[in-house]
Amino acid sequence: MPSVNLELQLKFLNELDTALAEALGRYTDEGAEKLAELEYMQREVTRARRVINDRLKVTDAEKPSRRAPQKDEAFREAAFS
Repeated sequence: MPSVNLELQLKFLNELDTALAEALGRYTDEGAEKLAELEYMQREVTRARRVINDRLKVTDAEKPSRRAPQKDEAFREAAFS
């Protein structure tokens, strides 16, 4: 199963959100339908960012601490010296 770079996805979504905000400002005179579509896209980007942030929190919580194995290794080394 391929690993997914969540930070990269989050960066892309942030850039997309910025572009959509700029487009909303640029197309204010284009009509309600176009603005509604851009606003919908912006809401979906916000939702996707929330999902990615939640996954990042879960991934960070699942990562084992790097300090614990180092301490165990130091104790093993001392016990066998």
